[in-house]
Formats: sequence, C-alpha cells, structure tokens
Amino acid sequence: MAPCLDLPYVITNVTDEEDKIIKKCLIGTTWTQELIWLLMNDLDYSTAKSIPLYERFPMLEITAKIPDIAFELIKTNFMNLGNFQGLGAAARCPSWKIIENAPSPRFIKTHLPLSLLPPKLLSTAKVVYVGRDPRDVAVSYYYLHKMVAKSLLRTGFPTFWEAFRRDLLPWTPIVSHTNEAWTKRHEPNLHFVFYEDMIKDLPKQIRKMCKFLGKEYTEEQIKQLSEHLSFESLRKNKSVNNTTGDAVNGVQFVRKGEAGGWKTHFDQKMEIQAEEFLVSRLRGLDLVYPSFSMEETTHL
Repeated sequence: MAPCLDLPYVITNVTDEEDKIIKKCLIGTTWTQELIWLLMNDLDYSTAKSIPLYERFPMLEITAKIPDIAFELIKTNFMNLGNFQGLGAAARCPSWKIIENAPSPRFIKTHLPLSLLPPKLLSTAKVVYVGRDPRDVAVSYYYLHKMVAKSLLRTGFPTFWEAFRRDLLPWTPIVSHTNEAWTKRHEPNLHFVFYEDMIKDLPKQIRKMCKFLGKEYTEEQIKQLSEHLSFESLRKNKSVNNTTGDAVNGVQFVRKGEAGGWKTHFDQKMEIQAEEFLVSRLRGLDLVYPSFSMEETTHL
C-alpha cells in the first residue's frame, strides 16, 4: 500500500498484552488517525494539538522505507525532512523500536497489507482499514512524493500513474491490498470503512467507529468532533497537517480532502486506462468501491 497519502491503511491501538499492530488507512490515513486517537483519549483536544500526530500514531515501517543514502541527510534535516512525519526520529531509532517502547495502549499506523502483518493480529488487536477509490489514491500518492522529494521528483502525474497502474510502487497492488481487508470485514476486530462514506456522512461513520471501539459520546460531542475533523480545520492544525517548504512553495500534507479529485488529473487516455485497470483487478472479487460500478463502465 502507500504511505500517508490517501491509500487504504491500517490503524492500531494495542495494549501491552496484545500483538503490537493495528491497521489504519489516511487524509484517509491522517483523518482516521486523528479520529481514533481522540475517541480513545476522551476527546482530549488540548493534548492532540500539542503533540504531532506522527508521535501519537507512529508508522510501523517508516524506517524500512528510508533509503540508506538518506539517513544522514535526514539527520541533518536536509530539505526540512527531519521535521516531516517523524522521519528524523525514524532515522535515529528504528520505528519498530519506537513502537515497542511506546506506552500502552499503542496506536500504530501502517500501509502494509494484512498478509504482511502478524498472523494473529485480528485476534489480538483492533484494526481499522480505510478503503478509497484507487484513482484518488494514485493522485494522493503522487502528491506525497512531491512533498517529500520536492524538486528531486522529475516526473509528472502521467508517468507516476503509469507506474501505479502497473503495480510498480511500494505498497501496491492497491486493489488486492484492499481486498485482503475486505474479505475479513466481518471479523469482530476489523472495522472496514470507505473514505467516500466518511466524506458523505462523517457523524454517521464516527458513531460506527465508537461502537467498534467501545466508546460512547453524546450527539453534541460527535458534532464537535466532526467540526474538528473538517478539512478546513485539519489544514490549519499544525499537529496534523505536516508541510514541507514555506506557505507559498510548500506542499500540504492535508490537501483537499475530496472524493473524485482524480478527474482533474486524468486525461481521456488515462480515464480509459483506469477503467481497464479497475475492471481487470476487480473481476472475480466481491470487493465493490462506492465510486466505481463494473456495470457502468463507459469505455469498455
């Protein structure tokens, strides 16, 4: 899968007696991380705003994703990367060690599929998986690369899309990644939610998340949480919205928070490729994306 772009992720909140991981998917990921952390910490907005989200919700595999050549650059805060999403800490201490030493209950983010996580995960920890339209995932993933690589990313979205649809990028193939969680969506310790459904009715999805996590809040509290989680609010929240560069030239970690934004990035050829991609990957699967109907394809 992919990083805190808007790919399906896994989120975790685990006790010392439990296995150490829970999945989450981000702003698919980022959005859901902030939601879960607040629900599990009695809506402690003050602490949430004072501690960066990447510290409250460390990413399991981040150290493994840092190229050897980048370690020293990150330690010296080259291109401000030492302050981005916990990369500085991950370059100094393995992310798995940071998680191991974290106090219980742990909250862990990962973009790894269930098949690469502990086999007993769903019997020992609560897992939240967020699925999203792969076309929007590709766009979000592209901007994550732009944010981290900045001027070093010498390609445009069409070339990036080509690599994405050929499953050549880390954390792909995206459809089979999501399908792994989808097939286990009825497991009591797995909560599967589509990003598009969160966009459509966030309070409703918050209530479902509360039920899954065993938390109870009033309608007024849920309304307040929904306002806190609005994209306009998250964009202004420095604890959540890590950026690189200045206000003019930087790339926002939390960008638009929309569904269907891929349409402004795909030309007609890419739209046809995307339909072919989705039809071929979804054929024979039970997985159905809210934003894509196999029966309504226009180009095939």
